[in-house]
Amino acid sequence: MMNSAFFGQLIILIVFIPVLALEGVEGKMFIPMALTFGFAVVGVMLLSLTYIPMLAATFLKPPKTAKKSFGDKIINKLENFYNPIIDWALRKSSIVISVSLILLLVGGFLFSRMGAEFIPKLDEGDFAFQTFFKPGTSLSEVTQTTNKIHKLIMDKFPDEIESVQGRIGVADIPMDPMPLDIADNFVILKPHKNWTKVKSKAELIEKIEEELSVFTGINYEFTQPIEMRFNELLTGVREDIAIKLYGDDLNIISEKAQEIASLVSGIRGVAGVKAEATKGLPQITVKYNRNMMARYGLNISDVNNIIETAFSGGVAGKIYEGERMFDLVVRLDKAHRTSIDDIRNLFVNLPNGQQIPLQEVANIDYQPGPMQISRDNTNRRTYVGINVEDRDIKSLVNEIQDVLDAKLKLPTGYYIRYGGAFENLERASKKLTLVVPLALALIFMLVFFAIKSFKQTLMIYIAIPFAAVGGIFSLYLRDMPFSISAGVGFIVLFGVAVLNGLVLISGFNELKAEGKFNIIDIVKKGSIRRIRPILLTASTDILGFLPMAISTSAGAEVQRPLATVVIGGMITSTILTLIVLPILYKWIETKKMKTPKLNLSAASVVLLIAFFGFSSNANAQTTTYNLQQVLDTAKANYPAIKAAQFNVEKQKALKSTAWDFGSTNIFTGREEQGNGQVGIQNVIGIGQSDIDIFSIAAKGNLAKARTEQAVQQQILTELKLKKDVKTAWYKAVYAKKNMQLYLLLDSLYTDFLQATELRYKTGASSKIEFLTASSKFNELKINMQQAESKYYSALQNLNQYLLSKTAFDIDIKNTKQNIFINTADSLDNSPLLSYYAMQTQLAKAQWKSEKSNLLPKFNFEYKNQSIDGVSGFNAWQVGVSVPLVFFSQNGKNKAGRMDYHIANAEFEQNKLQINSNYLQLINRYNILKKTMEYYNDIAIPLADEQINASNIAFKAGGIDYIQFIQSLESAIEIKQVYLKQEAEYYILQAELNYLIGK
Repeated sequence: MMNSAFFGQLIILIVFIPVLALEGVEGKMFIPMALTFGFAVVGVMLLSLTYIPMLAATFLKPPKTAKKSFGDKIINKLENFYNPIIDWALRKSSIVISVSLILLLVGGFLFSRMGAEFIPKLDEGDFAFQTFFKPGTSLSEVTQTTNKIHKLIMDKFPDEIESVQGRIGVADIPMDPMPLDIADNFVILKPHKNWTKVKSKAELIEKIEEELSVFTGINYEFTQPIEMRFNELLTGVREDIAIKLYGDDLNIISEKAQEIASLVSGIRGVAGVKAEATKGLPQITVKYNRNMMARYGLNISDVNNIIETAFSGGVAGKIYEGERMFDLVVRLDKAHRTSIDDIRNLFVNLPNGQQIPLQEVANIDYQPGPMQISRDNTNRRTYVGINVEDRDIKSLVNEIQDVLDAKLKLPTGYYIRYGGAFENLERASKKLTLVVPLALALIFMLVFFAIKSFKQTLMIYIAIPFAAVGGIFSLYLRDMPFSISAGVGFIVLFGVAVLNGLVLISGFNELKAEGKFNIIDIVKKGSIRRIRPILLTASTDILGFLPMAISTSAGAEVQRPLATVVIGGMITSTILTLIVLPILYKWIETKKMKTPKLNLSAASVVLLIAFFGFSSNANAQTTTYNLQQVLDTAKANYPAIKAAQFNVEKQKALKSTAWDFGSTNIFTGREEQGNGQVGIQNVIGIGQSDIDIFSIAAKGNLAKARTEQAVQQQILTELKLKKDVKTAWYKAVYAKKNMQLYLLLDSLYTDFLQATELRYKTGASSKIEFLTASSKFNELKINMQQAESKYYSALQNLNQYLLSKTAFDIDIKNTKQNIFINTADSLDNSPLLSYYAMQTQLAKAQWKSEKSNLLPKFNFEYKNQSIDGVSGFNAWQVGVSVPLVFFSQNGKNKAGRMDYHIANAEFEQNKLQINSNYLQLINRYNILKKTMEYYNDIAIPLADEQINASNIAFKAGGIDYIQFIQSLESAIEIKQVYLKQEAEYYILQAELNYLIGK
């Protein structure tokens, strides 16, 4: 019992590891609960092994009477109720297992159709809404209209709304940038008991939207204050879902964003859609009439200087005040630079001394311009924000993806990513799918150590899918989608379910060790003996979480999914423990599988696979490739290789076309001679015409040349693929090593920042040093993100040869290859030159094939005849077909000869170019080889020593922060140059090997 209790407490402790692994808002929300529960379990473990036995030995005494307590009477009733159930279950084990499997499959099906969201939406009491004015609206107009909106709301709903506050633009410290044509409005509500015009907040928002419709040209987006801020802090957008569109052209992404907004606006659950405004800001544009400028002899740069001086100011000279010197700046006074007419009427000096207004030589007008340019990881982007109402986020995003995939056409290079609360859900889900299997594996090991039986461990582990089924059913019945809150509930549930199974199986094993009972008695007595602790654990969890499940107070939206999962899961888990586990234990101990024709371990594996197949969204493990694996995969799957192989087979099949025996004719007929007195009947005749014998050799040589060309092309295609794969591979290696170098820098600068902060706090250094360290650290973070983005781009480029549909990584161990390039190698056997030489041979074979068409062709004919009804007469003839008119064929022959000379000339030209390119590459290769030897032998070891020495010296106070940064940047620059030279070195090797055919 002590063994089972100890391992059971460890299981409960380990089951909260996934909760501790959560990050961000979800981590801050659930980690305190996990820590509290964990510390409590540690305390219970210590007390149960020390303090509780001491108290039991001191205070517990044998009962003086046989009278049963109230608790004993309740347990007896439960045992009497349970006894016929376990008897029936053991007799009808096939039915019980079948029903259990059906419930498991149904639960998995429901979970696959269940929606998902990050965390349930909290009712904050108050609400907020944003007003979106037309781009370029002045601050005064926005302020005036916002005040009218506030006054209208307060006048229409005085009993419901206590106050309305608004905010336009940004504060003095622009931590939350926002243009002047957007306003945040916060509506503070009175207590619900004072409301008279509406019954709910949703109805109030609907009424307010109707009242605000009188203000034309303004869009509104309703949300909640805290929710709006959290969404913006976490993902950069204020809405629940952000459809982020990436691209280069601002006009295209703006148009596509509007198209996306129109496509998704009618989907169920979309409460509001807003496309980020990226253009429409009015700008004064001066467009010169170049013909008029030339007529007046004006220069565009001079006119630009005049405009800039008039409205922005220009330096006209210097002013001296003592020893100080200032620029003398001139511009038009305020009265003459307030409108667009001031620009139009601005006079421009002509070369002849006269003046004309600017509007004579230019069109000056308002034109819409870009309002803002947003970026994510250096990529331009805009987004379409969506607020969700009465629907889970995951199913809504899936439907949006289906709609956009079917109806939205994006240009090449433009793509979509989904953010907002959906991004938080995906991030938390990925974290859980990595950590939950680890925790479950640790639990499996603990259970195995406790009972020392692999089959019994699998049997106990089946409690996990059956507990999950109860949680799924409870969520479904309460119409709740899956959320991170529900996921934490599943984690809690798994540990308790395994603990109950461990208690029951341990009881069975104890009775079995006594050797007094058969298997049926062991199962019955063990189940009845363990009904008290199992029901006690289940009932305390159910009753403990019941208030959370039915709570309606503030914050109850997050608690309800967690409690619902635990309560529903404990019900099904308890039924499994008390009914299904005894059946499985009986099967495995008696070695008799009555219902399914599987052994116990197989049945357990089936259950586990069914559960994890439905309930787990874990991604497949990332595959790591080395260079040889990439080369082998590309050669096996790349379409160009397959096409070259098919071409070889095609040319081999065409070899038989060289044997041309012409056309076969079968005929019959009748001839009349001597005024019809003699009749000659051709009973049957057969003939063969245009038998081309003399050109067989020429056409055979042509087919052979085409086949050899296809083979050579296949070899060249494979070599080119090998070169391209190696080039992409070494670029990816360079990107990954560069990213790892930034990770090393991150570690060094982190220590540097901590040391600088400590010096600053102790007064050993100035604030300038601390600010410099912080600036360098932030700059490093940006460089790290760029390096990571470049590495992922390099992987995508490499994936065009791997054709992998899942995430993968590259193994950069042993990437250095000592490939010997013999600079004296001849290019006579170069596959590329052989291919061009084959082109010449093919042209020559085609020329000879055309010439063979001038040779004669044979004809043969045989007839079986009858004359006046008398048969047995035969006739035959043999002839030769010779072309008498040679004009057409002579032209083809001359063209074939010219093709041959052209191919020969092109071969010589290509040979010169390839040899020249080869010599240039060899020269560059020799230089890089010496450079690599220098870096490997001298520069890189010195750079590593410089980094270590600088780090130690700075920590010891031997150098200041400027010397540390300079020394570190110098060493890192050497490493970066080395990585770039290394990548070029190996790419150059691949190019040389391609030319010489290695």
